[in-house]
Amino acid sequence: MVVMKDKEILAHSRLLREEASNLLNNEGLLTLLKSYGTTRVIGSYTLDTMTWRDIDISMILPNAHDVDLFFEIGTKIAKKFQVTKMSFSSHYIRNLPGFDHGLYWGILLLFNEQEWKIDLWGYGETDFSSHMEEFDTLHKDIQNADRTSILRIKHTISQRLDYRGDVYNSMAVYRAVISDNVTTLEEFNRWIERNSSVNT
Repeated sequence: MVVMKDKEILAHSRLLREEASNLLNNEGLLTLLKSYGTTRVIGSYTLDTMTWRDIDISMILPNAHDVDLFFEIGTKIAKKFQVTKMSFSSHYIRNLPGFDHGLYWGILLLFNEQEWKIDLWGYGETDFSSHMEEFDTLHKDIQNADRTSILRIKHTISQRLDYRGDVYNSMAVYRAVISDNVTTLEEFNRWIERNSSVNT
């Protein structure tokens, strides 16, 4: 496990966000997606809580179930970037607990010799608006939270094999810090024990 001091964690987060901005803006990923309609970058990039190379993007599809269009978008991404792996899921069909209802591309690509994970979700307009409202509330709440504590905890738990599961995930960190002023990994672990039903 890589251990960093707070100063190093903050610097690393800034570096990741700069790299992500280059991929989104200078390399044209965001322009490509916006050419198909309303698109928003959400997640840790917008919250400014990045601890690893992962970008969450949501977009409106004219028809929420338009698999052909979503594959067209995926093909454009695969041709433009150094994609090493793409995984498609229709969560309208899979209907897994804890997941949104939408079309999903899980993308791994190389950028500046580093591997990036892109989580791309396509929604109908109603579901998109609902998800963005939830995210905007989180974005507002997190402005008053201790960002260093969030990054300190996220940096450590993101190296766990079970990170992004039902228990250890970024939403759990945000809730612990925002709601209960958790500041350390030890406090977070105790918080998890008391709130083991926390989901993404």
